[in-house]
Amino acid sequence: MERTKIAVAGASGRMGRMLVEAIGQSGDLALSGALDVAGSPSVGTDAGAFSGQPAGVAISSDLGQAMAGAACLIDFTRPEGTLKHLAYCAEHGIAMVI
Repeated sequence: MERTKIAVAGASGRMGRMLVEAIGQSGDLALSGALDVAGSPSVGTDAGAFSGQPAGVAISSDLGQAMAGAACLIDFTRPEGTLKHLAYCAEHGIAMVI
């Protein structure tokens, strides 16, 4: 069975971390991207490192890079980021959960 590829925006925040962990424990989902704002100390680190279970996905501040191959974006960011992500997802036919 092919797993649905999910990207998480706000991946280093409290809810983002919970999502990364839940996706990692799911049998039918796969973390394909993790996004945070430029300048975040988490950029470049493994999205699952906080839990001791590396995800194999580095947190990025580059929207295109984080969304590569994703079927869906789960967004836990501020409204400004959400609107930017929404426009990107609409343009590229990617589902989004806000």
